[in-house]
Amino acid sequence: MKYKTAFRLALRVVGVYFLVEGVAGAIRAAGFAVDFLGGAGLGGVSWAGYTMIGAAVAKIAIGAYLFLGGRWIVNLAIPSNRPYCPECGYELTGLPESHNCPECGVPFPLGRAGLASG
Repeated sequence: MKYKTAFRLALRVVGVYFLVEGVAGAIRAAGFAVDFLGGAGLGGVSWAGYTMIGAAVAKIAIGAYLFLGGRWIVNLAIPSNRPYCPECGYELTGLPESHNCPECGVPFPLGRAGLASG
């Protein structure tokens, strides 16, 4: 297994963990709100309840982002996901597919510069 694939798989595992923790936190927050409202009438939910709900929503959102690929994190952690010159490493994002590297002048093949499989 290539390191890029392993990194993406690890992100998905972390995403599943956050999703499970977020759903469990949402269930706890709902139980807290029911207990609080049941005992105190219609006094509303306390700040503790709001922070529990906010934490659960944040965990679910982060978990979903990571599980669905975490594209920004992957591109930040693994720069080879972007096209780069195989000779000097200059990033070729935004250049035409058949072009010379503006840094060192080496021609690169159609759409395959610096992109390793995996």
